[in-house]
Amino acid sequence: MRLRSTERREETVAPLHPADGSERSAMQHAEANRVDRLIVALHDPEDVLAVQARDIQSTLTALRTAEGQAPSSIAVMAVGAVDETAILTANIAASAALSGLRTLLVDMSRPEFIQHWLLGNPAESAPIDEEDHLYPFVRPTAVPNLSLLAAPTALDQARAAPFRERLAVMATHFDLCLVDASHVEDLALAASSGEVAILAVSRDATMTADLKSTINKLSMLGTPLAGTVMLV
Repeated sequence: MRLRSTERREETVAPLHPADGSERSAMQHAEANRVDRLIVALHDPEDVLAVQARDIQSTLTALRTAEGQAPSSIAVMAVGAVDETAILTANIAASAALSGLRTLLVDMSRPEFIQHWLLGNPAESAPIDEEDHLYPFVRPTAVPNLSLLAAPTALDQARAAPFRERLAVMATHFDLCLVDASHVEDLALAASSGEVAILAVSRDATMTADLKSTINKLSMLGTPLAGTVMLV
């Protein structure tokens, strides 16, 4: 399956930065000083990226595993266009939340938590003790129905395999769980963060060989590839 490509206005592809809260907005449900302007799904619903995020969100919501169940978590990974992928993930999550879905966004970005910057939340990393439940570390955001979880900062490949299982335990609390694995350089770690994965690629920056290599590695790791998104 191929997910729809995205085209964004120039200002939505700027390098990521902490929200500075300098601009005010008449948003009904969130404070502008908490949510970065790059979250156009909230600030500018008619923006091209916002429209495409809604499209992709509806596709992801309809995803089913081989067993016919909705995946407990979806890892969004980048093959090039790392920052743009993180911005897209945030907009998909915001779009899902605004549509009424109980949405969890897991921030796998290290050493900094990019999604926390975008949503104006302090990063509170979950513990690495695998016996601890993650739900107490989930935090609400300024976007209604959107919750945020900072993945364990000390999570390494040896501990990565159970992480998607730990997320699956919380499946009853959420309708959609997106994992931003865009900034995770360890492919095995990124792939193991979701029950299924989608790849975001750049028309201008992603090499075909890199895409093929990533797809082959996902197959070897046993992580189903649900689709790709072309960032133009």
